Amino acid sequence: MNSFQTHMAHYRAEHRTLGCKITHMIGVPMITAAFPVLFFNWRWAVALFVIGWVFQFAGHRFFEHNRPVLMADLSNPLTYFSALVFVAQEWAQVLRGRRLTEPPGLDRTRE
Repeated sequence: MNSFQTHMAHYRAEHRTLGCKITHMIGVPMITAAFPVLFFNWRWAVALFVIGWVFQFAGHRFFEHNRPVLMADLSNPLTYFSALVFVAQEWAQVLRGRRLTEPPGLDRTRE
């Protein structure tokens, strides 16, 4: 397994509960959106950034009951990339009409 696959497997293992997945599906896009919004309205950008992180930490505190993966290594860019991939995969599940409790990429049409 390559480094990204290993990191992604670890990231996914730390984000298993439905509540944590939902808070990340809201929080990560807010944090990501804050960067381009900064060029237009710094107050909105700061609000998006802060509220996005509140969602992230709430997901770990109230649903997952663990520390965010980010806290283990703030300087590792794979953690940030893993968050984006994780959220994209979870949104893809929803948009395909699948439950967030199903493993990503599960093809129910083959069953």
